[in-house]
Amino acid sequence: MQATGLNYYDLLQSAQVDPSQLSIWLDVMFEKYNTAMWDGFVFDTTPLIGYKYEQFQAELQISVMASYINPDSQALEQSTEGFSLLSGSIPTIGTRLSRDEKEVRDLMQMQKNFGDAQAATIAGKQLFLTFDKMLKSHVNAITYQRNQMVSKGKLEILDQNNPQGLVNAVYSAQIPAENFTVLTGTSAWWTSAARTTEGSAANPIKDFEDKVLQLNDLEIDNITVEADILTWKAVVKHSKVLQAIGYSLNPLVTTDAIAIAVGTNLTTDQRIAAFGNILGVTTKAINHTARVEKINKTTKKVEKVKMRSFAENAFTFYPTGNLGTIKHVLPLIPPTNNGGAVAQYFNGSLLSRVYSDINTNVQYFNTVQSVLTVIDKPVYIFNLVVV
Repeated sequence: MQATGLNYYDLLQSAQVDPSQLSIWLDVMFEKYNTAMWDGFVFDTTPLIGYKYEQFQAELQISVMASYINPDSQALEQSTEGFSLLSGSIPTIGTRLSRDEKEVRDLMQMQKNFGDAQAATIAGKQLFLTFDKMLKSHVNAITYQRNQMVSKGKLEILDQNNPQGLVNAVYSAQIPAENFTVLTGTSAWWTSAARTTEGSAANPIKDFEDKVLQLNDLEIDNITVEADILTWKAVVKHSKVLQAIGYSLNPLVTTDAIAIAVGTNLTTDQRIAAFGNILGVTTKAINHTARVEKINKTTKKVEKVKMRSFAENAFTFYPTGNLGTIKHVLPLIPPTNNGGAVAQYFNGSLLSRVYSDINTNVQYFNTVQSVLTVIDKPVYIFNLVVV
């Protein structure tokens, strides 16, 4: 401990944060991340002890008519859908940041120039930014997870999305294969990923109606359709979609060209809403970009590679409402020797450790979390890929 009362080597003490109260400090300072932000998914109330999970598959009960019987007879007992189990394993994600001697000396200089109070304020800002960066990384990872599960029916861990960690792992949402439709040939809405030429047999309205009818046949009428915002923007410029929008908004339209003109005059948001109204569904546009750090083998520098988290050209149809839970594993709490500190966040699923290497004067900030977004009604999820 320095004579000034500040411990420059411990950012927690410099920021006047009690190590034993770090969990409380996180909850107070980062309430913005501790609220529900993953549409359709909430953290499971009970953590898992191990990395395997089993969960009952949610069933949307389908009602049948009462039976016609003799007045003096009892009706036969109705059958039940029974219970089915979903099972799988939970992946682990984590981050680490460090605070080296240069940052320690910067804080010492700040104290020398402005005194303890100002140095403590600066230390508090540094501590906030450190945890904000790490927690935001977990938020982005879970958001990517959620969007991959919904748009592709699986989370694939590959070099492209996890270049500095484990690869070649797949976590399935267990959506039945027959619930996926991929348009090909002239029936695709565009003939290439560049979306320069429309398929001659493309029929977006019918393709959407077919998916809606599949859910209607399961007695589901309140339906949400989700896609990436860039996909929505492209789709509502498709000539067949503009035609449908134009005709629906103005019954007096007499030609396709005029209908297209009516649709073209709308904003993107208005077109998306109009498209949803035609089909009687709620539309949702996902606008989330994930980034990973990757070493450029040519320049030898670390680059931040950007990717969309929701699959391109994919539409997901599902019953409006809750989609599932975020399964998580109970973290093991290590001892806090040498002035370290531990804290939990995200319903206790995330463990943060702060510890120092007294040989190198480096303080480490580490987070780890075993978590997976699990769809609990996969049989009611339908997917349409239009290119």
